[in-house]
Amino acid sequence: MAMADTIIKKAQPHLAPGEVVHGAFAGQKTIRNRVGDGGYRVVVATDRRFLVFQSGTFSQTTIKRLIEESPRQQLLGEPTGLFYDIAVGGETMKVNRRYFGQLRAIDAAIGKAAT
Repeated sequence: MAMADTIIKKAQPHLAPGEVVHGAFAGQKTIRNRVGDGGYRVVVATDRRFLVFQSGTFSQTTIKRLIEESPRQQLLGEPTGLFYDIAVGGETMKVNRRYFGQLRAIDAAIGKAAT
């Protein structure tokens, strides 16, 4: 099971009935994710909103608590490099290239909804 699939599975209890997940990814506050830096952030994009969760310092798939929700209309942009800087709501994070496919799928899903 891919890491994004694990994130989506663990986020299910936080979704509203009928809410459709477009993708999920993990980000980190700094390139070196050290103890005390706040751990990873896990983002789940649905057809209605972005959900940002606090994860662990060593785990990209743990969901500890909901940090914030923000409207879904935001596009994430075309990711480049090894780490791509993203701001979702009030959270700014660096996303590793392993999640670039998820970022593209999330943006594509919003484009399909607009047409």
